[in-house]
Amino acid sequence: MNLEPPVPKKPAIFYVHAALFDCDGTLVNSTGAISEFWRNFAETRPHVDPEEIIKTSHGCRTYDVIAKWSPDDADEAQVAEWEGSIPDSFGQYAKPIRGAPELVSRFNELSKETDNKHQRWAIITSGTLPLASKWLKLLTIEKPDCFITAEQVSQGKPHPMGYLSARENLGYDAPHKKVVVFEDAPAGIKAGRDAGAMIVGICSTYDPEKIKNSGADIVVSDLSSFEVEKYNPLTDEFKIIVHDYHYTKPEYLIRRPSIVA
Repeated sequence: MNLEPPVPKKPAIFYVHAALFDCDGTLVNSTGAISEFWRNFAETRPHVDPEEIIKTSHGCRTYDVIAKWSPDDADEAQVAEWEGSIPDSFGQYAKPIRGAPELVSRFNELSKETDNKHQRWAIITSGTLPLASKWLKLLTIEKPDCFITAEQVSQGKPHPMGYLSARENLGYDAPHKKVVVFEDAPAGIKAGRDAGAMIVGICSTYDPEKIKNSGADIVVSDLSSFEVEKYNPLTDEFKIIVHDYHYTKPEYLIRRPSIVA
């Protein structure tokens, strides 16, 4: 029986002025480490259901989760200390998302070709500064100039405050400016959409159908098939190619005419 070889997917292509990255589940697969933290937390707190927290709270600030489940423990300094200890205590359960270090490194490299040479990427995380800083060190990713952590927002995801702040910080808060958000959780996807960004959803925590239904424009397994092809000074945009994906909106399969200087 002769079978026709599968038809290769047409690459998805989009153009943006800047890129905003979540951290946990987007740059680092920390689900195992965070899960172990919640199980350990619940050992002395019978009123806390760690499995329910693990199932429902990904992408939310730890402080908000503790305030809901164990209000007596909702002390910001204490929560920051607990979070900061997660990579030390449970870091063996974490690993980088494939392609993440290379992708942010490429944005960093091409940012130097822009007119003002400012970084065009940022990290916006529900994690605290101690936690997120240690994950980046583990990944050997240099901390970006715009690095928004849980302490810097009064309202965490799914509220868009963090992403809106990052857009303003990078100088692309105008509605017509094109920004992409890389996220893995429904709470973060909603935050990015409400901040007016297109969304790349990563299936590190949830299945592709869940990520698509949460509002992602492109759904991928990881970041290994991304290519930041070039920076165009005429449009002030980066051209990004995605070679492998679970789903993409049809508009990203339409080729835009080249702009010639």
